[in-house]
Formats: sequence, structure tokens, C-alpha cells
Amino acid sequence: MAAKPKSTRSRARISWIRVPTDRQLPEDIGALFGKAQEKIGLVPNVFRLFALRPEHLRRWRALYDELLRGESGLTPAQREMIAVVVSTQNRCFY
Repeated sequence: MAAKPKSTRSRARISWIRVPTDRQLPEDIGALFGKAQEKIGLVPNVFRLFALRPEHLRRWRALYDELLRGESGLTPAQREMIAVVVSTQNRCFY
């Protein structure tokens, strides 16, 4: 007699982080989530994780905006390509 496969619910979890629900988000963070959902069809998990500490998400987003949109001799396309190459080298395909 073959053994029954285990239900996915009974499998042990490696980690579990409870991120805030959409209703628990500050208004500006909710708006950021809404923009991401509208633009790419999902809210990146990194946003959800950073939402545990909304001020950290705001500061991370400000750094991101400065790196990709701040004054520079590079075009937005060149900056994006640098980000793609670095992510690829780091095996980060997110």
C-alpha cells in the first residue's frame, strides 16, 4: 500500500513573517503599493517586508529614487542597465 502524500499544510515552515495587511498600512505606503500593483501587476515582496517598518521603506525608496532619478551624467536607461548587470552578477533575478 502506497503512503499518502503529506498535505502542504502539514509541512514544516522554514520561516514565517507576518507582514501588515493593506488596511494596516500608512496612507503613503498604501499608495506606493497601489502604484506597484497598477504598474507591474503585483506588490513586490521587498515592499511588503519593508512595510514592517514604514520609515525604513520610505528611506529605502528615497535612496532608490535618488540613485535612479537624481542628478547624474547617466541616462535613466544606462542606470537601469547597470542595475540589471549588478543584479545578474548577484544572482538576484527579482
